[in-house]
Amino acid sequence: MAKKTKETPWDKPNPKTKAGRKSKKLSPAKKAGAKKAAKRAGRKYPSLVDNMNAAKRKRKPTKKTKKVKRARKKHAAE
Repeated sequence: MAKKTKETPWDKPNPKTKAGRKSKKLSPAKKAGAKKAAKRAGRKYPSLVDNMNAAKRKRKPTKKTKKVKRARKKHAAE
């Protein structure tokens, strides 16, 4: 039986350019998260995988965004 080899991220073509979309830059918060992940793994700076994981992560809602959501919901119900 042939063993399946998983393609590494740097060997794959960028799916966004295939779809005709541009890549977006990481926000300062996401950059900091990638740096933190690299440091935890014992690297001086983030690798491609650290950056990909940081870009994939969703932003945690703050108290302010929760208040805004509640206000919008209340306003929509009226």
